[in-house]
This record gives sequence, C-alpha cells and structure tokens, in this order.
Amino acid sequence: MLRNIYPETMKKVVLVVLSAVLAFACKDDDGSEGGTSAVFRYDTVNCETTVNQLLLEGGADLTFKATIAEGTQWLSFSQQQTGVTVKEGTIAPIVFVYSQKNTTPDVREATVVVEFSNGDRHEATLTQLEYTSSATYDKSWAEQPQYEENSSYIYKTYYTTLANSKYVRNYSICYDADKKVARWVAYPLHTSYTTPNTERTDAWAYDPNTQQPTIPESDQQYIIQTYGSGYDRGHQCPSADRYSTDATNEMTFYATNMMPQNSRFNSGVWGTLENKVRENMVKDTLYVVTGTYFGDSQTTTDRKGNVIGVPSDCWKVLLRTKKGNTGKRIEECTADELMGIGFWFANASSSTGSPAEYSMSIAEVERKTGFTFFRNLPAEAAEAVKRQNDPSAWKMN
Repeated sequence: MLRNIYPETMKKVVLVVLSAVLAFACKDDDGSEGGTSAVFRYDTVNCETTVNQLLLEGGADLTFKATIAEGTQWLSFSQQQTGVTVKEGTIAPIVFVYSQKNTTPDVREATVVVEFSNGDRHEATLTQLEYTSSATYDKSWAEQPQYEENSSYIYKTYYTTLANSKYVRNYSICYDADKKVARWVAYPLHTSYTTPNTERTDAWAYDPNTQQPTIPESDQQYIIQTYGSGYDRGHQCPSADRYSTDATNEMTFYATNMMPQNSRFNSGVWGTLENKVRENMVKDTLYVVTGTYFGDSQTTTDRKGNVIGVPSDCWKVLLRTKKGNTGKRIEECTADELMGIGFWFANASSSTGSPAEYSMSIAEVERKTGFTFFRNLPAEAAEAVKRQNDPSAWKMN
C-alpha cells in the first residue's frame, strides 16, 4: 500500500460543486425568456466526488422542476436513496445533487434539466472523471505540482487559521520517507500570510500528526537540535513567509519542511533569493514551489543517528500575474498575463553571488527534476510561461 493514501474519512466527503454557466438575454438559445439561471460551479468533477450543489436563481414567485435526464444510475437528488431523479418546489438558492464515486476506468456524463414555471428551461451536463489513485490529491490550487506515484512519497497539506480568521492551506509537501526530506514544498504567498502578527518561533519539532495523513516520527528527521555535521536545518517554506500567527509560523519548523543545507549557501544567496521572492508579492497571489534534488548518494546523520539524505541541489520555481492586480485565478489567465521563472543551485559553499546567476526556465527545472509544476495551468499558456527566464522582470539582479 502506498504511504500517500488518505484515510477513508477524508475520501468520503469531498465537497466539489458543478458548474455550467448558461448565458441568457431576452431569448436564450435554450428557450429561456431570461431572469432565471441554473448554475453549477464546476461541470467536471473527480472520481471521489459525492456531494454537489446546483445554484438556482429566479423570482420568489416561481417554482422549478429539476430532472436528471441522463446519468440516473449514479446521480440522485437524495443522499440516502439512489434513483431519485426529480426535485421540484419553490425557488431555493441551493439544490444538492449526490453522486456515487466513479470506480470505473471510464469518464461518464449526466444531464440535469431545470424547468421554471415561467417557461424558462436550462440544461447542464456534468462530467465525472475516471478512477485515479490521485483523486484526493488533485486540487485546483495554482501552486500544485503533478502527482507522481512512488511508494516512498507521502503527500500532505498542512492547514492553518490566519490572523484574519480564515482557515486556509499553509503549505503542501511531497515527502520522501526514505530520504527523510521533502522532494518539494508548495505554497501560496500573499500578505495575508506574511503580515507580521508574530515573530520567528524557532519551534523545532516533529510533525505532530494532528492532521492527516500520518507521517511516523520514525520517518522524520530529529531536528530539535542541529545536525552537528556542518549543515543548517534549511527551511523549504521559509519562516519569514508565515508570520500571520504563532501556529502558522510553528508549522514551518516541522521536520518535514527541513533539508540539510550548506550553511554558507543557506545564509547567503539562498537567503537573498527568499527575500527577493517576498519582494515580488503583489495583490494577486504569488505561487511558489521549493525543492530538493538528489544527484548523488550523500547523507548525513541527525543527533539520534538517523541517516538523512543530503540534496546535491536546491531549486525554486515561481508563478504570478504580470500586472499583479488582475483578480483572476491562474487558470483564467493567458500566457501574456503570466510570468514564471526557476532557480537552481548546488547545495554547496560555491553557490554565491546574485540569484539572477542561477535562474533558468521552469521547463528546465522540470527536465532536471522529473516533476511537472503548476499542473492547473491551461496547456496553451503553460508551454509559453514555462519557457520564460527573465530575472530582471523579477528584480533578481
């Protein structure tokens, strides 16, 4: 069994909602007179989806009738009973639709027809994707790399409550239990995370496993003390990127976020790069993935004698909008609206100077690591953005 399979309790309730935005004017193509809508947020859902929302709009005096015209075998208006294909009544803002998990290798479709008492009629098609073992991993987050199946990898997201009371993702990891080092750490960067309401906590600790999945202490580094071998306990998600609350900052000191890093490199050009990344924050979110590369078999030991893999190289890839204030999601942007860049350093004292000297395209970092970054970028934008390498645009000189 893979280590990265989430518990069943997390698989059973995945609130993903459908969308099919239907334009309407005086007379719509589907025959509506206007003034009503049946909107699903997402028209494509993954194989684990079981609960969906249909959003209705119309006058308070209207009634509606929603009928599942296709897909009756796996879609229902009842959570307890399959085959409930009709829902009707007065206009309600939300109508829940329940789907069975798709355990087949085939994509399947369902059609929901909504008729209003004023004669308006709307259709929405729902596509549920085929079964995949990575369904619980797949999110719409812009920073998320492509899932790679490996028996040593544990995929985990740490969640936190910020000073603004919002419960959000802190950072996500692809953790290599054999190396006891994350292959990558992905995170959003925005002032809501960095605005200082606390200071550096230095709360060095194991991942306490208060969030799933569990990463056993035996698979983690002992980082309460320094390695004792000349390496720094190097953050992948920097402490200074998470100053919103004590708890948010403390998570950056988990063993699962640490890598053995050459001390001169960590405090020199790597630290400079981290500062310049923060200087690139804008109103739109900046998306960051930091990671390790093991080009040789070098190891070190922690104070408990555990063997820890030492990365031969450290890297970082960045993505944001050019203007910085578009208010758009990344997947809504064209290539011309986006800027991306990568950086690659030897984990050695010889890595000095300016971050600009170590820049390269995201595509080149992908080639070196074998990972695919920013998986939710539209294909037509991804190719162009991932070819970019302009450190001056990022003020890295």
